[in-house]
Amino acid sequence: MKKYLASFMLLTISLTGCGFHLQHDTEVPARFKKMSYMSYDPYGRLSRDIKELLRDNHVTLTNNESSQNLPVLKVIRDSLDRSTISIYKDGKAAEYQLVLTVETQVIIEKEKIYPINVRVFRTFFDNPSAALAKTTEQDLIEDEMYMEAAKQIIRKLKSVNSVN
Repeated sequence: MKKYLASFMLLTISLTGCGFHLQHDTEVPARFKKMSYMSYDPYGRLSRDIKELLRDNHVTLTNNESSQNLPVLKVIRDSLDRSTISIYKDGKAAEYQLVLTVETQVIIEKEKIYPINVRVFRTFFDNPSAALAKTTEQDLIEDEMYMEAAKQIIRKLKSVNSVN
Protein backbone atom coordinates (compact mmCIF):
# COMPACT_ATOMS: atom_id res chain seq x y z
CA MET A 1 0.00 0.00 0.00
CA LYS A 2 2.84 2.39 0.88
CA LYS A 3 4.47 1.55 -2.45
CA TYR A 4 1.34 2.70 -4.36
CA LEU A 5 1.04 5.83 -2.24
CA ALA A 6 4.68 6.73 -2.88
CA SER A 7 4.19 6.15 -6.64
CA PHE A 8 1.08 8.31 -6.64
CA MET A 9 2.86 11.13 -4.79
CA LEU A 10 5.81 10.95 -7.19
CA LEU A 11 3.45 11.14 -10.19
CA THR A 12 1.61 14.11 -8.68
CA ILE A 13 4.81 16.01 -7.97
CA SER A 14 6.22 15.36 -11.44
CA LEU A 15 3.01 16.53 -13.15
CA THR A 16 2.86 19.66 -11.02
CA GLY A 17 6.48 20.54 -11.70
CA CYS A 18 6.30 20.14 -15.47
CA GLY A 19 3.60 22.78 -15.99
CA PHE A 20 0.82 20.28 -16.72
CA HIS A 21 -2.60 21.87 -17.15
CA LEU A 22 -5.95 20.34 -17.98
CA GLN A 23 -6.73 20.33 -21.70
CA HIS A 24 -9.90 22.44 -21.46
CA ASP A 25 -8.20 25.00 -19.26
CA THR A 26 -7.78 28.17 -21.34
CA GLU A 27 -6.29 31.25 -19.80
CA VAL A 28 -7.99 34.56 -20.48
CA PRO A 29 -5.68 37.61 -20.35
CA ALA A 30 -6.21 39.97 -17.40
CA ARG A 31 -7.54 42.81 -19.57
CA PHE A 32 -10.48 40.54 -20.57
CA LYS A 33 -11.45 39.48 -17.05
CA LYS A 34 -14.37 41.92 -17.27
CA MET A 35 -15.97 42.34 -20.66
CA SER A 36 -19.19 42.72 -22.56
CA TYR A 37 -20.62 40.00 -24.79
CA MET A 38 -22.89 40.55 -27.79
CA SER A 39 -24.33 38.08 -30.27
CA TYR A 40 -26.97 37.97 -32.96
CA ASP A 41 -28.18 34.77 -31.23
CA PRO A 42 -27.59 35.22 -27.49
CA TYR A 43 -29.26 31.90 -26.58
CA GLY A 44 -27.79 29.72 -29.32
CA ARG A 45 -25.34 26.85 -28.94
CA LEU A 46 -22.28 28.95 -29.67
CA SER A 47 -23.24 31.73 -27.26
CA ARG A 48 -23.93 29.23 -24.48
CA ASP A 49 -20.55 27.55 -25.04
CA ILE A 50 -18.63 30.85 -25.14
CA LYS A 51 -20.35 32.15 -22.01
CA GLU A 52 -19.69 28.87 -20.18
CA LEU A 53 -15.97 28.98 -21.03
CA LEU A 54 -15.72 32.63 -20.02
CA ARG A 55 -17.41 31.91 -16.68
CA ASP A 56 -15.08 28.93 -16.15
CA ASN A 57 -12.19 31.39 -16.62
CA HIS A 58 -13.66 33.77 -14.02
CA VAL A 59 -14.63 36.44 -16.58
CA THR A 60 -17.36 38.86 -15.51
CA LEU A 61 -19.78 39.49 -18.37
CA THR A 62 -21.83 42.66 -18.68
CA ASN A 63 -24.78 43.09 -21.01
CA ASN A 64 -24.19 46.72 -21.87
CA GLU A 65 -21.77 47.49 -24.73
CA SER A 66 -21.06 51.03 -23.53
CA SER A 67 -20.28 50.22 -19.90
CA GLN A 68 -16.98 51.63 -18.64
CA ASN A 69 -15.05 51.22 -21.91
CA LEU A 70 -14.87 47.46 -21.41
CA PRO A 71 -13.70 45.20 -24.23
CA VAL A 72 -16.57 43.71 -26.21
CA LEU A 73 -16.61 40.21 -27.66
CA LYS A 74 -19.12 40.32 -30.51
CA VAL A 75 -20.25 37.26 -32.46
CA ILE A 76 -21.16 38.44 -35.95
CA ARG A 77 -22.24 35.18 -37.55
CA ASP A 78 -21.74 31.45 -37.66
CA SER A 79 -22.60 28.98 -40.38
CA LEU A 80 -22.55 25.21 -40.53
CA ASP A 81 -22.10 23.86 -44.05
CA ARG A 82 -22.26 20.28 -45.23
CA SER A 83 -20.71 18.95 -48.41
CA THR A 84 -20.57 15.43 -49.83
CA ILE A 85 -17.10 13.92 -49.96
CA SER A 86 -17.93 10.31 -50.95
CA ILE A 87 -20.90 8.41 -52.39
CA TYR A 88 -22.24 4.85 -52.40
CA LYS A 89 -22.53 2.82 -55.62
CA ASP A 90 -26.19 3.81 -55.92
CA GLY A 91 -25.26 7.51 -55.99
CA LYS A 92 -26.37 8.41 -52.46
CA ALA A 93 -24.06 10.35 -50.17
CA ALA A 94 -21.91 8.12 -47.95
CA GLU A 95 -19.74 10.67 -46.20
CA TYR A 96 -20.09 14.37 -45.51
CA GLN A 97 -17.70 17.06 -44.41
CA LEU A 98 -19.13 19.48 -41.87
CA VAL A 99 -17.55 22.93 -41.74
CA LEU A 100 -18.41 25.39 -38.97
CA THR A 101 -17.31 28.96 -39.70
CA VAL A 102 -17.55 31.61 -36.98
CA GLU A 103 -16.85 35.32 -37.36
CA THR A 104 -16.31 37.37 -34.20
CA GLN A 105 -14.75 40.67 -33.26
CA VAL A 106 -13.09 42.02 -30.16
CA ILE A 107 -13.76 45.74 -29.82
CA ILE A 108 -11.43 47.64 -27.49
CA GLU A 109 -12.03 51.24 -26.47
CA LYS A 110 -14.87 51.47 -29.05
CA GLU A 111 -12.33 52.10 -31.81
CA LYS A 112 -9.96 49.20 -32.22
CA ILE A 113 -11.58 46.19 -33.86
CA TYR A 114 -9.78 42.86 -33.96
CA PRO A 115 -11.44 40.12 -36.04
CA ILE A 116 -11.32 36.54 -34.80
CA ASN A 117 -12.36 33.99 -37.40
CA VAL A 118 -12.56 30.28 -36.67
CA ARG A 119 -13.20 27.20 -38.80
CA VAL A 120 -13.81 23.71 -37.46
CA PHE A 121 -13.93 20.64 -39.73
CA ARG A 122 -15.38 17.18 -39.08
CA THR A 123 -16.40 14.23 -41.24
CA PHE A 124 -19.68 12.41 -40.83
CA PHE A 125 -20.60 8.97 -42.23
CA ASP A 126 -24.16 8.65 -43.46
CA ASN A 127 -25.66 5.25 -42.77
CA PRO A 128 -29.09 5.12 -44.47
CA SER A 129 -30.10 1.97 -42.58
CA ALA A 130 -29.78 3.70 -39.18
CA ALA A 131 -31.58 7.03 -39.64
CA LEU A 132 -32.23 7.74 -35.95
CA ALA A 133 -28.66 6.89 -34.92
CA LYS A 134 -27.38 9.04 -37.78
CA THR A 135 -29.33 12.08 -36.57
CA THR A 136 -28.16 11.62 -32.98
CA GLU A 137 -24.54 11.19 -34.08
CA GLN A 138 -24.71 14.32 -36.26
CA ASP A 139 -26.13 16.35 -33.34
CA LEU A 140 -23.28 15.17 -31.09
CA ILE A 141 -20.68 16.05 -33.74
CA GLU A 142 -22.22 19.52 -34.19
CA ASP A 143 -22.24 20.13 -30.43
CA GLU A 144 -18.56 19.15 -30.30
CA MET A 145 -17.80 21.49 -33.21
CA TYR A 146 -19.49 24.47 -31.52
CA MET A 147 -17.59 23.80 -28.28
CA GLU A 148 -14.30 23.54 -30.20
CA ALA A 149 -15.04 26.85 -31.97
CA ALA A 150 -15.78 28.52 -28.61
CA LYS A 151 -12.46 27.21 -27.21
CA GLN A 152 -10.56 28.54 -30.21
CA ILE A 153 -12.18 31.96 -29.85
CA ILE A 154 -11.23 32.15 -26.17
CA ARG A 155 -7.66 31.01 -26.97
CA LYS A 156 -7.35 33.70 -29.65
CA LEU A 157 -8.07 36.40 -27.07
CA LYS A 158 -4.40 35.96 -26.11
CA SER A 159 -3.32 37.08 -29.56
CA VAL A 160 -5.53 40.18 -29.32
CA ASN A 161 -3.94 40.96 -25.97
CA SER A 162 -0.43 40.72 -27.43
CA VAL A 163 -1.29 43.16 -30.28
CA ASN A 164 -1.99 45.99 -27.85
